[in-house]
Amino acid sequence: MMHDVRCPYCNEYNEINHDDGYGYEEDELHQQECSKCEKTFVYTTFISFSYTSYQADCLNGAEHKFEKTITYPPEFARLRCTDCGEEKQIGVEK
Repeated sequence: MMHDVRCPYCNEYNEINHDDGYGYEEDELHQQECSKCEKTFVYTTFISFSYTSYQADCLNGAEHKFEKTITYPPEFARLRCTDCGEEKQIGVEK
């Protein structure tokens, strides 16, 4: 179970309730009731992005590594490069 924040009253871990998208706005105070002491507290949201890099040799002169996508119905399958994500129709040369 994921615990997002501690209650400022009783120090119990609480998972933020994001039903209907509530509580994602930055620079606003949001309210939530503690699951243990039942007191209402406020919280703010900070959104952070992280990135992971991967080699894509096909973007640097090597051949694409195309694999058939798994689709339903199967006749809508395409070829997708496992390195860069480029797609093409099956039977079409680029």
